[in-house]
Amino acid sequence: MNYLENGTKQAAIIANQFLKKNQHLMSETEAHALRLLIAAADQNPDQQPETWHCDTYCRKVRHAVCEGELSVDSKAEKSCPYLDEMLY
Repeated sequence: MNYLENGTKQAAIIANQFLKKNQHLMSETEAHALRLLIAAADQNPDQQPETWHCDTYCRKVRHAVCEGELSVDSKAEKSCPYLDEMLY
């Protein structure tokens, strides 16, 4: 099978394996949400989504919602574009 290294197809395969092993530990809502994401990754073109690391000193860490939260990856080189640095 051909897919991008660290791409969405590879992630879908890994997530599906995880789901099969651990679905007994999840609620039906959690398992369903994961299945939807796996299906979306599988049915759409393979890509490498942009990710970024999060500065834990960002003011938005304390906010209920941060625009960059879903793209955080501790291994990413780029800083979050939504970083709201403290001014003091």
